[in-house]
Amino acid sequence: MITSKDVRNKRFEKAAFGYKQEEIDEFLNQLEAELDEMERERAEANSKIQVLADKVREYMRDEDALKDALLGAQKQGHQVLNDANEKAEQIIAEAKEKAAALEDEAVRQHAEAMEKNRAEIAKEKEALIEAQQQVADFKKSLFDMYKSHLELISSMPETFDNESAEEDETEDKAETAEEIAAAVAAEVEE
Repeated sequence: MITSKDVRNKRFEKAAFGYKQEEIDEFLNQLEAELDEMERERAEANSKIQVLADKVREYMRDEDALKDALLGAQKQGHQVLNDANEKAEQIIAEAKEKAAALEDEAVRQHAEAMEKNRAEIAKEKEALIEAQQQVADFKKSLFDMYKSHLELISSMPETFDNESAEEDETEDKAETAEEIAAAVAAEVEE
């Protein structure tokens, strides 16, 4: 038989999406109080049985009185035990109903939380895709702008008097412009 001490000392493992600990503790406290009350009532019933047994010993000289007292004590004892058993069964049935209701509520809340999380994840994915597209568009426009600037710079005439120095510098600048364009194109592709 489970005692209030068993209920008081019972501990449950914690789970990620388990029951609320406060509700379990509250329910166990209620169950413990009811078991304490049943144990007290049983102790009282046992005391009554003991009193009746003492009376039986007093009436041993009178056999008829003894039989009547013994039958009365047995009937009362059985009635008390039957009542206690019925009450215990009723408490257990109520506890099972409450536990089932708590479980249903926990499952419902879990499902709602999961659906909310899925919606938030989908929204964040859409925002990420949009941000990535904006970055790609910006890189492309920046590359196009660099390319057009390099073309403008390359098409500008050189106005130096010294033609041979100009040719060397123009070749160096053209190579530098081509190197810059290639580097920018490689960066955009990445």
